[in-house]
Parts: sequence; C-alpha cells; structure tokens
Amino acid sequence: MMINTATMFLLPLLMLLFPSASSFGTTQQKKCVVKVCHNKDCCKKGGGDNLFRTFRDLVPSDDNNQLTIESTGCLSQCGKGPNVCVVKNGSDEKMYYDIKDALDASAVLDVATPEAEYPIELLVAASNIHQAEHTSSPAKREELMTSVVTDLSKNSNPALMNSYAMFHALTIRADARLDTNNIDGAIEDARLASKIFPSEGKVWRILASAEEQRGSFDGAIVALGELARADPSFATKAKKEIERLSS
Repeated sequence: MMINTATMFLLPLLMLLFPSASSFGTTQQKKCVVKVCHNKDCCKKGGGDNLFRTFRDLVPSDDNNQLTIESTGCLSQCGKGPNVCVVKNGSDEKMYYDIKDALDASAVLDVATPEAEYPIELLVAASNIHQAEHTSSPAKREELMTSVVTDLSKNSNPALMNSYAMFHALTIRADARLDTNNIDGAIEDARLASKIFPSEGKVWRILASAEEQRGSFDGAIVALGELARADPSFATKAKKEIERLSS
C-alpha cells in the first residue's frame, strides 16, 4: 500500500489526537473481562473473593493485560451460582454458572479465550491453593504451598515466577509459617511476595506481624506504612499500630 507524504505527516498527529489510531493498519488483540459475582449467595457457595483469586491464579504474568479479572455485584440467576460473566470486545457478554473451583475456572477461560494459552503449572497451582485455603492445618497448608512454589520456580520462567499464583502461594505459606512460629520463614516468604505484588495489603499485614514477633519494631512499622499505602481502608488502623510500636 502506497502512503503519500501528506499521510506520513498526518499519522503522528492522528495518533496523538486519537490513541486508537495507533492500531491503523494492524489487527489489535481483543480484551476480555471476567466478572466474578460477589453477591452473598454466590459467596456462600464458594464464589466471591475465593473464586476471584482462583481466576487470577490461572493467569500468567506475561498476559499483557489482555485478560482482566473483576469483582461485580449480583448477576442474577442466584440459584445457579457461583456465577461469572465474561465480556469480550466491550459488549459481547456470556454467563457461566456453578463455577466453584480451579477446574471450572480454567474451563471458562479456555472457552472464553481460545486463542490464549494458560500454563498447566498454573492450573495445578490454583488447585493446590484452593485446597490449602480449605485446610485448617498450618503444616498441611505449608506443605501444599511449598509444592506450588517449587513447581512454579522450575526452569526460572518469569511468567510463572512473577505470577499471581506465586504471590498467592508465598502469602499463604508465610501465614502458615507464622502460625507454626517459623518467624524467619514467614518474613522471607512475605518479602518475596511483596516484591511480586506490592499493591496487595494482606502480605504487608503478615510481614508486619512477623516483624513484630521477631522483635523488629522498625521492620513492622515499615510494613504497616506499606499496608496503609496498599490498602487505604486500613490506614487508620495502621496508624494506630505504628503509634503503639513507636511508644
């Protein structure tokens, strides 16, 4: 295709005025949004936050934001829950019902985004994480999460090592180690997890608790400050804790 001189000068201007113009002459990959119902009925059946995190566990870190996982209000059809709505191209919606675990979530992603590839390691990790979250024994949780961390660390694949599943596994293991009084292990895991997803407040709460139990009040104060930044809803509580540790 021939492009004349005038067009060559106009294209940069169009790209500035209309960002979508940057896709001129190219085929842009379509974005997909997975909306997970957080209505109380779905939550009681295993949906809500647990299912939201399971979907995130299945997505590698090199997804380039083509798939977004969101929480949403009631999607109706409560009797069929937990429910998930997949939106493609901004308006093409499809409902999925009775989505309870990693296998169900993986099937939704396979149907919704057939062009994408989701590593089998993340499905195994998500299944083990789901099991750990329903296990009361700290030792068993640590065992399950150690297997996840080990598997995702093989071959030093950045898409797996920097995935939400790795962050999730390290966070659960840090919490389990805190429960078994393995303070140094909890701190190590929490610090590793915080480097992957520093915007997640829970890991900073675990790190603050572990640092305080080790007697490192300065470390606990730093973690509480990060917690307040990551989750402003905890800012007031974090401030009170910092004042207590500073007195």
